[in-house]
Amino acid sequence: MVNMRAFLARKTVYVLITFVIIITFNFFLFRIMPGDPTRVLVPKTGDQELIDAIKAHFGLDLPLWEQYLIYLKQTFTLDWGISTGVRKYADVTDVMAPAVMNTVVLLGTGTVLAILLGVSVGKFAAWRRGTASDAVAMSASLTFYSMPTFLFALFLLMIFAGWLKWFPIKGSEGWLPFVGQADIDTLGEKLLSRMYHLVLPLTAFTLEIMAEFALIMRNSLTDVLTEDYIVTARAKGLSNKEILNNHAMRNALLPVVTVMAISIGWVLGGTIMVEMVFSYDGLGLMTWDAVLEQDYSLLQALFLLMAVAVLIANVIADIIYVYLDPRVKL
Repeated sequence: MVNMRAFLARKTVYVLITFVIIITFNFFLFRIMPGDPTRVLVPKTGDQELIDAIKAHFGLDLPLWEQYLIYLKQTFTLDWGISTGVRKYADVTDVMAPAVMNTVVLLGTGTVLAILLGVSVGKFAAWRRGTASDAVAMSASLTFYSMPTFLFALFLLMIFAGWLKWFPIKGSEGWLPFVGQADIDTLGEKLLSRMYHLVLPLTAFTLEIMAEFALIMRNSLTDVLTEDYIVTARAKGLSNKEILNNHAMRNALLPVVTVMAISIGWVLGGTIMVEMVFSYDGLGLMTWDAVLEQDYSLLQALFLLMAVAVLIANVIADIIYVYLDPRVKL
């Protein structure tokens, strides 16, 4: 217990230091980028006096150290300014809230499904390594892994939304077959509408991410099954199910946990591509729109949110790693 407390205390200190570094980098990144955020707010007929007034209003005429202190205060109070592009003059927090919920549902559900399916496929292939089942499973995984996310998403969109018309072509809610859009009134219908719009984006996202976990799990478990303690377990007369589930899987999951944490940033990038293809109203599509419209306040908040998500995912992975591998020193 003492060691775990010391481990968590050290992790907390590391997280705080990393968080401060992320905040600082995020602050300077959007001040060295080309472009002028005031130009988004000023009409083409606006003069320099109007530009200077807007800069003074938002504190952009202050020294960098003063701007940094203001930014720190705004970050810790969740006051990220106003949107100047995606939704003009709306609070950034209010703009992001619906998109955060949509992306959390897509990202969370897709990641859980990808891990469960990927580990199962990798486990199935490793236990039957060298057989036709192994070859089929790994060939399918390699196909999904090597295929660009946007290309697979476009394929699903064209086939199931464009040609067969089984699913909506865009959006995250607002229409149900045999019901329409105007007749969606009850909470149950709204939930069904969201689930219905989520099917294609979730399928594209899950299969792409699943392939990586399947490949890693298969290779890891194949190595573990050749270890001496597995031979000893067989010699003791343990069943194949006991050897696989109680001895091999625990160690084989370690690389999966590591890659899960490292790939969170890539997963967020895949979310952006999927949301763009399906016009799914999440953080990915919002990030793209914010880049096109030079919405600096919104972009700054989005980048910070994504960086913190990666940081938290790595901390959780470290804790899981310690639980799975007792050899790791706390």
